[in-house]
Amino acid sequence: MTNIEQPSATVRLDELPPRVCAVVRSIATDDEETQRLKTLGVCVGRRVEVVRTGNPLILKVFGSRLGISGELAARVNVEVCTPGHCAMRENHGE
Repeated sequence: MTNIEQPSATVRLDELPPRVCAVVRSIATDDEETQRLKTLGVCVGRRVEVVRTGNPLILKVFGSRLGISGELAARVNVEVCTPGHCAMRENHGE
């Protein structure tokens, strides 16, 4: 069997540890909640970082911090960025 590197699996946003950058891959909410998240900057393809876990969960998006409920965070699936290849850190010099 050949060992081929697989893409990272997705995890729920509320399961992501603090200070880990990830890319939003899917959002399983109704249209109203999805629109609210988009207004806050959380949408498919966006890089986010958990600042603090809990309820509310604190996220960093585009250098700003925002809080979302733990229930809502559980409906957002993210893919963890590969170490050393995080556009969030590269673009913002963090």
